[in-house]
Amino acid sequence: MKITVFCGSRPGNRPNFKEVAYKIGTELAQRDVELVYGGSTSGTMGAISQGVLDHGGKVTGIYPEGLFEDELPRKNTTSFITTKTMAKRKKLLITKGDAYLVLPGGLGTLEEVSQLLSDMAIGLVPLKKVGILNINGYYDHLLSLLDNFVDAAFMDSLYQKQLVVADDYQELLTTVLDSPGSNEISA
Repeated sequence: MKITVFCGSRPGNRPNFKEVAYKIGTELAQRDVELVYGGSTSGTMGAISQGVLDHGGKVTGIYPEGLFEDELPRKNTTSFITTKTMAKRKKLLITKGDAYLVLPGGLGTLEEVSQLLSDMAIGLVPLKKVGILNINGYYDHLLSLLDNFVDAAFMDSLYQKQLVVADDYQELLTTVLDSPGSNEISA
């Protein structure tokens, strides 16, 4: 199984963001789940990938060539893919995952999640589980916004059904990875 993780190239201002990312990486390796992620050594991206690698797991990094000066790619991965554009990177991140996990991040993470949900809504990718780590209530406002979209009839509630939200990473991983049946959700 492969899980695409969307998270920050920065560590954030709370130590537990990076610590939890590393612990998730460790657990992914222990469960023999391959990490697919944005390919950086920085921030929570660097922490989760290091956790996987330190524990003998598989990592696919997808990195946009020549776009960032203050961020280094992690090339010691199982598979390293370079892209010419962020759009191509995002497309590969979305299509390679059997399920998705969203950790705290910034605008890039928000864009990736929005693209994923939009692609599911218009049928470009099948509905799959999306685990949202709501540590410290980080995604409370995003979840409220999605509720507002549904309440105002701008989004079908069907697309919220694939969201799995938890503030505990172990609970989240168990729900996303160990649920009976496929990770695809029928409409």
